[in-house]
Amino acid sequence: MAQPNSTVPVENEQSRRFTAGDTVNVTKETGIPDCTGVISKKYVNSALVKFEVGGEMTQKIMEEINGRYVVSYRNLQKQEA
Repeated sequence: MAQPNSTVPVENEQSRRFTAGDTVNVTKETGIPDCTGVISKKYVNSALVKFEVGGEMTQKIMEEINGRYVVSYRNLQKQEA
């Protein structure tokens, strides 16, 4: 019998540190400069991060990535309030 398809990501040690809506610093991610963004959606080993133009995040880069990018939890650091 087939397993039901669940859209809730499996929680692991890395993903528990973050929640959707958290402001995070992105570092050492291929394809984008080090920058700040907001987690839109969580996956098992990564998160969809939404960005805004500013700092090293240029309008050209924003157009190439459509304003968002899937980033590994290893390359995210939560900003303290």
